[in-house]
Amino acid sequence: MVNNHPEFKVSRCYPSQKPIAAPESTPERAAKFFIEAKEDFARGRYETSAMNCRKVIDIATKTLHLGDEDKLVRRISALRATGLITQEMADWAHIIRIDTNGAVHSDEEFTKEEVDQLLKFTEVFLTYSFTLPAMVATKREIE
Repeated sequence: MVNNHPEFKVSRCYPSQKPIAAPESTPERAAKFFIEAKEDFARGRYETSAMNCRKVIDIATKTLHLGDEDKLVRRISALRATGLITQEMADWAHIIRIDTNGAVHSDEEFTKEEVDQLLKFTEVFLTYSFTLPAMVATKREIE
């Protein structure tokens, strides 16, 4: 916090701000853009937040799927076909892909509520795809 007033000193702020973080075990680049998406949302930059959600899904699917599919639509379908994501997760990932694609190529705006849902799904996607498998792997190592 910047404190430029010579007569006053800020010692604490209430309420304290929670640090924004990505779900545990999220790959570094995906985590970076997830945090940016959350920060953009907090600042009311909904379009930027939505675009970053798409970028997170794009990076995450590239990390999860080692095939040669270059398009997000194909990676989502391939991840579903191999059982790495559920049908519901694939459906949601396609919704993010389609909605954000439409926004990029038109003048449509995202509402706060729409982006809040995109962020929530993106967080669940990262948790399911990276955090839970890491937890299972850790548990197996212990036993």
